[in-house]
Amino acid sequence: MNNVLRTLGAVALLSTAATPALADVSCEDSSALTGSFGYVACQGVVTGNIAPGQTSVATFDGYGSFVLTGSTDSMDAGPFADDGFKTSGTLYFDQLITGAFVLGIKGGPTYSLYLFDGGAAGIASLSYDTLGVAKGNGLAGPGLSHASLFLPAGLPVTAVPEASGWAMMLAGLGMLGFVARRRA
Repeated sequence: MNNVLRTLGAVALLSTAATPALADVSCEDSSALTGSFGYVACQGVVTGNIAPGQTSVATFDGYGSFVLTGSTDSMDAGPFADDGFKTSGTLYFDQLITGAFVLGIKGGPTYSLYLFDGGAAGIASLSYDTLGVAKGNGLAGPGLSHASLFLPAGLPVTAVPEASGWAMMLAGLGMLGFVARRRA
């Protein structure tokens, strides 16, 4: 009986030791982001969330600090024109982003931060995938929880009016022009 227990214990140890190690996930695994125009560097995979009070500042050596500006989960006031929520796709910004900026990709229990330089021409959209972020099981490629934009610290964050806001503004200007013309 004692020999049977020892043998079962040895088998259990062998099967545990034979379990393959999970592959390391690196933010460099994200081919869509690292292959994008303007890509400079990345930081990740980091456990946690991209949110105010958690990860609201990103720092890259030689580029300084970047402050969380908005994310795809705040569509009504965020810097993105779409909401993501897939493992790959394209993120469209509300406006061209010039100069250095950071894009955070959050999925599963982790996130990765990517540094871009939009130069003077700017970047209007970026292809993304979540292969640089770890799932709960440690493997790459969870569904996108949200993407977040970080702009250089000290820059004013300007709100971009939605299409309905532009329409109302143009209608108001047209009305003012009409009234001014009638008075003349």
